[in-house]
Amino acid sequence: MLRLASYELKAQNNGTMFGFLWNFLNPALQILVFWFVFAIGLQAHAPRDNYPYIIWMIVGIIPWFYISTALQSSTMSIYSYSAILKRVYLPLSIVPVKTVFSGFIGHLWSMLVVFAVMLISGSPVSPMVWQLPYYMLCTICFLIGWGLLSSAVAVVFKDLQKILIAVIRLLFYISPIVWSQENLPENLQFILNLNPFAYILNGYRNCILYDQSLTVEWKMGIYFWSLTILLFLLGSSTHIKFRRKFMDLI
Repeated sequence: MLRLASYELKAQNNGTMFGFLWNFLNPALQILVFWFVFAIGLQAHAPRDNYPYIIWMIVGIIPWFYISTALQSSTMSIYSYSAILKRVYLPLSIVPVKTVFSGFIGHLWSMLVVFAVMLISGSPVSPMVWQLPYYMLCTICFLIGWGLLSSAVAVVFKDLQKILIAVIRLLFYISPIVWSQENLPENLQFILNLNPFAYILNGYRNCILYDQSLTVEWKMGIYFWSLTILLFLLGSSTHIKFRRKFMDLI
């Protein structure tokens, strides 16, 4: 599965002039656009004065790039792999999972860029950065559950991809990615924090920037893992139910 994930990552930019560098260039260009719009145009600021807005933003937006890409690619993974699945026997559950791991490999490289930017800019890294693998694990587990469920549903209900594009666009603006939610009323903050990605994105910033232990958000942690386990069980059962029909429907 890991070899398939590595191959898929290399194949994405195969034949291009810059090759593997596109894994850095593409997010860098997007970051520059968002920084110009929100920091220069809308005068957005980091919620705390310890770090400049650009550092605060990239620590949240880099994991979001991975999440948003994995949400879409895992949903269409069985369709994308259909030509191979028709010729080679492969456990179907591996397909969405290896897509999640393929994106995660690229995410690790992107996180190295984040730490390099912080080092060059002189921004300190929190001693709590050792908690970062936990939030990466949270992201992977949630995306695997989502991939198992959505890849099965997408074969039966082909409109899911179109709906998902709109949902991801909405999630971008209601998640704490390019703007802070700390000044909102508490009731509205509570509603927005029901978004499971808020737990992940805030967790990245808490352990990299703000020296905050994961135990501080233990209630949100229980909520997140309850939702993730439920999603995984639902995804697994749905995948098992429909996998015999996948080849006919594709």
